[in-house]
Amino acid sequence: MRTKHRKKNKINIVTLGCSKNLYDSEVLMGQLKANQKEVVHEEEGNIVVINTCGFIENAKEESINTILEFVERKEEGEVDKVFVTGCLSERYKPDLEKEIPNVDQYFGTRELPLLLKALGADYKKELVGERLSTTPQHFAYLKIAEGCDRPCSFCAIPLMRGGHKSTPIEDLVTEAQKLAAKGVKELLLIAQDLTYYGLDLYKKRALADLLKELVKVEGIQWIRLHYLFPTGFPEDVLDLIRKEPKICNYIDIPLQHIADPVLKSMRRGTTKERTDKLLHLMREKVPGIAETLDWAAALSGLDLDRLDRDPVALQASLICLLKTRADQAAITPEVTARLVGQAAE
Repeated sequence: MRTKHRKKNKINIVTLGCSKNLYDSEVLMGQLKANQKEVVHEEEGNIVVINTCGFIENAKEESINTILEFVERKEEGEVDKVFVTGCLSERYKPDLEKEIPNVDQYFGTRELPLLLKALGADYKKELVGERLSTTPQHFAYLKIAEGCDRPCSFCAIPLMRGGHKSTPIEDLVTEAQKLAAKGVKELLLIAQDLTYYGLDLYKKRALADLLKELVKVEGIQWIRLHYLFPTGFPEDVLDLIRKEPKICNYIDIPLQHIADPVLKSMRRGTTKERTDKLLHLMREKVPGIAETLDWAAALSGLDLDRLDRDPVALQASLICLLKTRADQAAITPEVTARLVGQAAE
């Protein structure tokens, strides 16, 4: 009697969006591997999980197009099942279920156990720090918190990721040790807001405390900080960057704007004066520090003509941004005019 062999499933994880999404995909893959599932990242597989982004219009469009692509492949018999998770699914799940019903199931950003169940796996709480890395061996992202409590008027992250939730220091150290054992040399610390780290768990800003423990991890040579919100910036972190050779002289800080009316409309909780003081303090405490300053030239819905009269708020913003690199690039009226023109377009 001939026995019918069941085809072994291969789960393909497709990641869209930011490094936080990539980290989540790596955690999902680690859970699946612990459940003896065959899992790959952006390769061929008969079961597809799309980890979507829903932050800006271009990202939404890319996510929807990717979903439609794999739904079409499912209808043509190239894949068996399509699951969707991530920010777009969290924010627009009812709409997606209505408009693209051929997806097998949609999941939000906080439904990992349910997603695993749909994939025939169990969520294993004991897998602290276990994940399948998709980055080159020498570096890895380390997500130290999830969600955001900031009230920024232009941002939907709290809707998609929930409120801020810090990961305990001991769990992050364990994860860093496991990464180091795999050959990772550089940790890129990420979160929606590194500045807020610890306020929920330790009732204080505890990023410096976390860094003091991470630098002790044998094998880790560099630690790089990404996305430090300017409001409530923990100044003790600057002292640690200056003193500790393992922490890179680098900060990624999303200023977004410098004009007070725009900052107020954005609900950023800061002012031009406070931003100037923070930038001065950073360069005073850590000479030669490299900065990535995320910037938005304008905010939808504002009366830019009113803002740009005297002085031209947009031009002032761009000049301020350029002045943070005055030692590296000459500022000329022609350069400023060109930037203002591009931003206005």
